[in-house]
Amino acid sequence: EQSTPMPPPSGINKPVKRLRRRKLNNNNSQQIMKLGVGGMVLFLIMLCCYSYYSNVPHSYLKQVELYQSGGCLRGTAKKSWVSDDAQKFNEHSEAENANHLIIVAGHSVIIGGNLEDAASDEHVWYLLDYQKSVGMPQTIVSHIQAGISEAAKDPKSLLIFSGGETRASTGPVTEGSSYFRVADALDLWQDKRHGVRARTATEEFATDSFENLMFSICRFKEITKFYPQKITVVSFTFKQRRFEELHAKALRWPLNAFSYVGIDPSASAGFDLQKSTVAEYQNAAKPFETDPYGCNSPILQQKRLDRNPFSRTPPYKLSCVELVDLLDWCGPELFPYELPWDHV
Repeated sequence: EQSTPMPPPSGINKPVKRLRRRKLNNNNSQQIMKLGVGGMVLFLIMLCCYSYYSNVPHSYLKQVELYQSGGCLRGTAKKSWVSDDAQKFNEHSEAENANHLIIVAGHSVIIGGNLEDAASDEHVWYLLDYQKSVGMPQTIVSHIQAGISEAAKDPKSLLIFSGGETRASTGPVTEGSSYFRVADALDLWQDKRHGVRARTATEEFATDSFENLMFSICRFKEITKFYPQKITVVSFTFKQRRFEELHAKALRWPLNAFSYVGIDPSASAGFDLQKSTVAEYQNAAKPFETDPYGCNSPILQQKRLDRNPFSRTPPYKLSCVELVDLLDWCGPELFPYELPWDHV
């Protein structure tokens, strides 16, 4: 016979219900605490973001805004200076078959991003005090244009922008590469049928005009495997005597195979040709008259030290082995031994 189970006392479930309520209350409290902590974290994050962006310079925010909208501030333009169809160096062996060296001597390096203004804006270039407010941007670009024009006339020419890392304040930026970038940015290469860009290189170790000439000859040799038969130099008119009568003479380069293109800033820009000619003679030409290789004069030695702040060592003793003795020669007498161009 089965016994009928006795029902539990009516009050036995009441403690269970109270336990469940306590458990539910505990869960609710934990969820509320989590929500509170999460809200506090979110608030702190928003506070940090507000603090950061409220301290970001307005100019920076404006720069980002213009960049995203396709606008342009200095150094932020999306435009590429090198087009997809830009001529490649030595594209059809034009450079390696050259026999005429054209040198554009560098006088500054770029420091601004908006190179499209390189012909008018002094802020694009690192200029010394005596180079300011005399029309230097226009003149530098005129030198670049003149070099390209000379190269366009002779398909057997190699154009070299020469100048090293001469300014400590700008970082390791070379004069040679600066000129090349400006030619790209301003699209100065003229008719592509002339192939000038494919025949243009840089020389990035020269610290003065003598080295512009000597190192560019070595750079020509690196590219063509031969020494030039003719040289053209583009610089200021007041430096012509120094190049022709001192530097070419020191290298025993024949003047019948030497041409010079001189371009100065205009007087209307504040340039004083007479003053610059006097300063050129006192500070450069005169020391080179007694020290043709720039090795012994304290003035010339100090200039080379000051213009080589990154302690670069030219590699030309390795690539121009025929000129090792000339590269080491300090004079003051002229180099007495045979040179590759003695019979040019």
